Amino acid sequence: MAAQEQPEPGPGRLTIRIRLRGETVIWSDLMYPGFDGRVIEEVHFRLEQYLGEVERAYAASKDQLVIPTNEPG
Repeated sequence: MAAQEQPEPGPGRLTIRIRLRGETVIWSDLMYPGFDGRVIEEVHFRLEQYLGEVERAYAASKDQLVIPTNEPG
């Protein structure tokens, strides 16, 4: 889960492109080494699996969410 405040890419920022093509979610514009040392530029996920992981991560983040209150002390 992430929030983006400044849309411009820059040093120290993670920037990826996420597209939906049919039943496939595609992350592109990546640049990290794979197990064989070759650069990974694009990753594909099945939509059903992807949505399940998003739901799982959201549920886990709700357990850790701290909501500020306006109550003193």
